[in-house]
Amino acid sequence: MNDSLKRLSVLLVEDDSDYATLVQHWLADTENDRRFLLSWTDSLGSALARLARGGIDLVLLDLSLPDSQGMDTFAALSSRCPGLPLIVLTAADSESMALQTIRQGGEDYLVKSSCTRDLLIRNISHAVVRNRRQSDSQAGDAQHKVITVIGAKGGTGATTVACTLAAELRRQSDEAVLLADLDLDSGLMGFLMGVNNRFSILDATQNLERMDTTFWEHLVTEVGGVHVLPSAGLAAGGRADPSHLSEAIKFAMRLYRWVVLDLGRLRSSNLALIEQSTEVMLVTTDSIASLHEAKRAIEVLCVGGFDRERIHLVVNQVDADTAPQRSSDLVKLFGVEVCARLQYEGDAMCSALADSKLPAESSAFSSSVRNVARRLLGLEEIKRKRSMPGLMSFLTRGKRQEPALNEANLGDTRANA
Repeated sequence: MNDSLKRLSVLLVEDDSDYATLVQHWLADTENDRRFLLSWTDSLGSALARLARGGIDLVLLDLSLPDSQGMDTFAALSSRCPGLPLIVLTAADSESMALQTIRQGGEDYLVKSSCTRDLLIRNISHAVVRNRRQSDSQAGDAQHKVITVIGAKGGTGATTVACTLAAELRRQSDEAVLLADLDLDSGLMGFLMGVNNRFSILDATQNLERMDTTFWEHLVTEVGGVHVLPSAGLAAGGRADPSHLSEAIKFAMRLYRWVVLDLGRLRSSNLALIEQSTEVMLVTTDSIASLHEAKRAIEVLCVGGFDRERIHLVVNQVDADTAPQRSSDLVKLFGVEVCARLQYEGDAMCSALADSKLPAESSAFSSSVRNVARRLLGLEEIKRKRSMPGLMSFLTRGKRQEPALNEANLGDTRANA
């Protein structure tokens, strides 16, 4: 027997204490080294609270509860835990209701009067196996991806990168994308995306017990096909437990193919949030101070167990007067890929941002981020035709003497700041 099936955590939602005791007796008396850890709640509300804490493999659900009846009970539970196997165990011997629950995703429909110990245990085991097999078969293209964008320091344009990346993932894939601001005091993402919604990521963390797809849809705002969940900003003055933020992200991963998180700067308080990330985009500028902070961030991530291969540098040229560092020098020094160089676009960029707009789709900035999105999607990059002024600028820049980048440069950051 598979080790993961030897110990299953089951949530029984049942308001009849005598029947709950019977189920507990059935699941305690098992053979072949199989063990069940039974949690029991007697109402829909307490069941939702237990599910919010995680760690449940399967739900046994009575449809008649003190605070919910019939298919409303099933709908509330199934929307709160999509992907979790759910078996109806009820007194109502209704063929039509049984068909309805199966059509809506239930694993099985058992009637209490005809249910036995062996039947219950067999159906629980079969439901978990079917559910995991289905999840494994969908793990390829249907796998959810979490992209975390981090700024090496303030002023690198990380939020603009995060917003543009989410927009391009949506355009290039036509799949569901969530853009969430975990830089809780900033409020910049909401400004750039033109979102004035009264709800924020803090509302998600404070309502985990009642969270379902309907409640979530009230929290987010759709902008160009991207669902945006901004931060509360300084005015709210609220803080969030990192574990609650993690739970909110886990819930979002059930609903979206792509999740883009703007983390702000890397701090000890938000380091744990990166554990759920598929990739990290570390945004830096060409300045020695910014590169110094980028190197520190990479070291912290690697010491924390994050794979270096999943860390990607995005070098954003925010100052026309700063000479660009060679990508080969950055790779050699940092040991991570430089996945994009974002060109300086001066007044055009400032004008767009001042109007709460993202860079134009035709801009060099968006074109570079578009190719980052296409690489994440496994698509071929789109070559951008270089204009004559752009070509002359490139040739002129190439004639300038570029400073050699090494450990000594980064070590002198404080002296140069």
